[in-house]
Amino acid sequence: MKAFFYFVTAAIALLFYVSLVSFSGLGSVNPLAWLLVALLFIAAFLLTKYKWWGAVFGLSVGIVLLWMSSQYTGQTIDIERPVGIILCLFYMICGTVLFVRKK
Repeated sequence: MKAFFYFVTAAIALLFYVSLVSFSGLGSVNPLAWLLVALLFIAAFLLTKYKWWGAVFGLSVGIVLLWMSSQYTGQTIDIERPVGIILCLFYMICGTVLFVRKK
């Protein structure tokens, strides 16, 4: 059950981008987005192996999203900022919990 918990964010991101590709075509998703999804899966895998430093990969995705939210792109809905904050908090908590348990 714990392993599933770490993969939730990666699975949601993957489902979002796969559905976007199925409706809009492969060119609608920036290759950087696929790299970020891969980083979420790497983070989840490492966290399931009780490697607290695996949270750094997920945290980096959250930081990229926060940076993206500071760039003006003309979007009417700024979804990157809240998702970036949630990811940063999630991975900071997961990494901290695993770090404390390891001691």
